[in-house]
Amino acid sequence: MQDIRGLSLHKYLSEIISACYDGLCKLKSPGEVEAGVEIVSAFHQRFGPHEFTKQIGWLLGKGLATPDKSVLKSLAQDLREREEKDRASRQRILLRVVTELWLVGVLKTLDDTARPDDGIKGTGPKTDLKAKNGVTAKLGAGEPFPLEVLKDILGHDREHASLPLLVTFVKTFSWDILGVQSTGTEGRRVIEEDTSSKDLVTPKAPPSESEASSDIRGEGPFSPPEIRDAFRSVLLKYFEDVKRHLVRDHKFLQEQARKNAEVYVKSGEVFEDRQAAYEKHAKAQERLLSNAQVIADVIGCEMPNLKDREEGGQTMSGSIGLVKAGEYLRSLGDGAGIWYDEDERRFYENLVDLKGKVPAILLEDVKKKRPDSDETVIKKADQCEVTGSTKSTDGADEQSTTIGNKTIGAQVDALLGRLPDLTSKDLVDQSAIDFCFLNSKASRNRLVKALTEVPKGRNDLLACWSRLIATLGQYMPDIPKGVVDYLDAEFRSLQRRKEKDFLGQVRLNNIRYLAELTKFGIVPEHVIFHCLKVSLDDFSRMNIEIMCNLLEHCGRYLFLNPDTAPRMASFLETLQRKKSAQHLGQPERMLIENAMYHVNPPVRPAIEQKERTPMELFIRKLVYVDMTRRNYTKVLKQIRRLHWEEPEVRMISTPTAKLI
Repeated sequence: MQDIRGLSLHKYLSEIISACYDGLCKLKSPGEVEAGVEIVSAFHQRFGPHEFTKQIGWLLGKGLATPDKSVLKSLAQDLREREEKDRASRQRILLRVVTELWLVGVLKTLDDTARPDDGIKGTGPKTDLKAKNGVTAKLGAGEPFPLEVLKDILGHDREHASLPLLVTFVKTFSWDILGVQSTGTEGRRVIEEDTSSKDLVTPKAPPSESEASSDIRGEGPFSPPEIRDAFRSVLLKYFEDVKRHLVRDHKFLQEQARKNAEVYVKSGEVFEDRQAAYEKHAKAQERLLSNAQVIADVIGCEMPNLKDREEGGQTMSGSIGLVKAGEYLRSLGDGAGIWYDEDERRFYENLVDLKGKVPAILLEDVKKKRPDSDETVIKKADQCEVTGSTKSTDGADEQSTTIGNKTIGAQVDALLGRLPDLTSKDLVDQSAIDFCFLNSKASRNRLVKALTEVPKGRNDLLACWSRLIATLGQYMPDIPKGVVDYLDAEFRSLQRRKEKDFLGQVRLNNIRYLAELTKFGIVPEHVIFHCLKVSLDDFSRMNIEIMCNLLEHCGRYLFLNPDTAPRMASFLETLQRKKSAQHLGQPERMLIENAMYHVNPPVRPAIEQKERTPMELFIRKLVYVDMTRRNYTKVLKQIRRLHWEEPEVRMISTPTAKLI
């Protein structure tokens, strides 16, 4: 009876093979992959390698093979992109399938494949894989099936588009194949055995969780050392090419950032297409870098030295800041240094660490997507506080959410109402901590709007508000970016309204705010130097006042900052030449000279203190400090009692006699 069923199944074997391959291509999760491997293993044992396994192996190899470039070039752009996307998705899942089949001994090498039309009867000869299967035939015979697939995929990947595929492979099989214990290893999940799988006998069945853990503890990986070395050699060769790609793109991004910064300073803007292209390359570089780091950790190689990568991309990538405070030059020779005293240094450099003050979930990057948004987390926390942590019906939940929204809004209103009272470092730090518990997109937008509306005549708030912005900006970068963007746009708008003299105070507030933010390392370099360049190009009385205010409040910071010092020195030279060449009134000249003196005061030798002997100091104290109209006779008697016969006293006898 069983033979009769077998014969009836043989009639539909070609349809079974085709349907099995289609099903394998649609798998997604690791559990589905392992279920598919068990099904293929069952067919392998039922029909044997000649009737089933070789044909399904040929289809799997064809699905993993790299297509001919000439064929791809003949397709339209949209079709080519769709084909590349589908191929990457298909290869990711099929590579895992063939690796699992190799681990359980179903597919061993490329010799275990045959074209379905040729080998369906079980008598097909060895196929020419280069011509029929698309997998290169230059590789040594007898090598593992997944190894030859990797050689083909990676060998044709000059742009490293298959790097994410390789990352998935090494995360899943770092221990089974490479023998490396990786913390990020995804591992192979084992499906619970049922009655059908208990009867299956394969050369190497997938281990249970306890067996897998025992393998990691001491029994070793599935692959022998020579196989591990072969896989490692392929990964190492590919990784070296990835490193060259990283260095090449890094240099390109640095050059592009420099050009964008120059264009921004000269014209005041960067074209959207140029900026979009830069951001696209920067994101691609970030993805390439993170994927390369995974490969480097697994094979134990060093990443290329790109420590100045962030500095090169910082100018126009939308990030905020010049340099970190710890990198400032705090002194220049024997001068006063970048800060005038220790209190000022602590105010601008020692920011409170919010990470140790508030829950970490409130400080997560706003760009990351989380299961619950910040607003949802705050609403839930506030609901527990207002409703007594009760959950009943849907109507009660909606009512508590409404109450929570009103409460959060009221708390934000109260915090914003305290902004005019932030006149000390302690008050600023406490307000930053309080805001973290109200952190949401809407709250941040309201805070940015409030911070850009400085009360009239309250210039004393600018430094404290800047500290608040810098403190929150450590974990909420959209706050400093929003304030800086507003001030930059306001400066440009005020420059277009030169004839409005009544806006003089607004101009000074704007430039003073930018100066304070600059000292906290928040304003990008190109923004602050654009303000200086615009003021220098249009050398009017209004712009001279703006420029001098900027120099007085952050000019020394820029001059002693190691990254901006050359550019600032060049600006001061240009300013000096322009002051000498143009006819300026005495008030304007005095403003410029005072500002330049404030930035770079001339170095003067210290006044040498005359060294005096203890006896001379004692006599001077008696004469200049102790002696008065009432006790001068007593002081004179003390002086006469000195041992005048001693040389030390005799040396000062003449001036003392004159005093007497």
